[in-house]
Amino acid sequence: MAEARARRIDLWHLTGGRALLQKEGFRRLLMTRVLAQLGQNAIFYALFVLVAQKTNASIYTGLLVIAFAIPSATLGPLSGVIVDRFSRGWLLVVMNGLRLLMCLALVASDQSVWILYVFSLLLSASMQFVGPAESAALAQVVEQDELTGANSLFNLGGLAGQAGGMAILAPIFLKTVGASPLFILAGALFAAAAVIIATVPRLGAAYAPRYPSSAGVRTQFARAWRALRGDDQAYMALIMAVVGSASLLVGITLLPRYAKSILDVSTENLIFVFSPAAIGLFLGLRLVGRLERFLGKGRTVSLGFALLTLSLLSFGLVGKLGAFLTHQNPLDLFDPGPFDERSGRIIVTMVTAVVAGFAYSLIGVASRALINERIAGEMQGRVFAALTVLSNLASIVPLLLAGALADWLGVQPVLVAVAALMALFVIWTAWRVRFASPGGAYG
Repeated sequence: MAEARARRIDLWHLTGGRALLQKEGFRRLLMTRVLAQLGQNAIFYALFVLVAQKTNASIYTGLLVIAFAIPSATLGPLSGVIVDRFSRGWLLVVMNGLRLLMCLALVASDQSVWILYVFSLLLSASMQFVGPAESAALAQVVEQDELTGANSLFNLGGLAGQAGGMAILAPIFLKTVGASPLFILAGALFAAAAVIIATVPRLGAAYAPRYPSSAGVRTQFARAWRALRGDDQAYMALIMAVVGSASLLVGITLLPRYAKSILDVSTENLIFVFSPAAIGLFLGLRLVGRLERFLGKGRTVSLGFALLTLSLLSFGLVGKLGAFLTHQNPLDLFDPGPFDERSGRIIVTMVTAVVAGFAYSLIGVASRALINERIAGEMQGRVFAALTVLSNLASIVPLLLAGALADWLGVQPVLVAVAALMALFVIWTAWRVRFASPGGAYG
């Protein structure tokens, strides 16, 4: 028995988390995240497919993503303050319980497009509390010198939940028994997450257990923002994380049209074309610690952002890159070549997805680890809420424009434009930060 247990721990050691997984609090927090991510991502993919099938236009899938983004504009500041003032563990219990009830209500509904939008709003509202609470709770169950490894393994748990929910649970259920049984299973996963997180004792305490007034919410959120803005490294990490997240949401909005018009792949099967992104995410989680030690956290975030920009550009130029691949004929072994145009575009897309996953992994882990390190613990809930708020607010207008322009001009020009604009914005912001703080260093 002892030998079998040693093998299990060594298997986890391959993911970089042997010592961390021996910590009871971290292990339970990680289990909670995996279960909740399984349910959350299965639901999101199901909603995405259902809306795409019912409407067949990018503007409507864009509205679905916007429905996820809107609650952050009203709940983001409040959720950050509440996360910092109440028990993070019990907040996660309550939010997962509410998500269980939402799933049951969705099963009982007629699941029309407008009902799907409303459910997206409600699910996103709960996520405004769950995301900051999980990120801030991480610093309560591990030591400061373990934060990078903990964030890496925590993101790996999220990756497992995303892959399991979007690439396994949702496609299988949608192709067999339908959406309603999938929503019931997601509710059961949320219930299990609530039960597990309730057993983490170190998350039971609150920093200041009293309900904040609306004026207090604004004041305390502004105080956390000033603290973040006063730290050049943390601020630039947040900006790149925000722009990267917004660009990801735009890309998700365009996926159905990209799959249908460029790759000739059905909406239900597009997850399999983009599944190699999980390889990149995993590699990023495994290598981010080494890159941080070599480059520093700030430059690691910058590297991830540069690779993400190049990935979007590659998606936008997939037609030209696919044609180039199609005409390659090593040693004249094939006539006319080993790939046709469609398979060439699919191969370029899959390879680019690996790079994009790697880049997004670097941005996510390094930026959060840097914020964990440089921002006071009692403010981290508000700072992570600010990250969520800005990511969603920054994406609303681009989502509407990208969806409409993609229906009019096509997907590829829009993706090229998004890559160019995100690069220019971050360069401009970095120049302003350096101009305002000439002595600051980002590394």
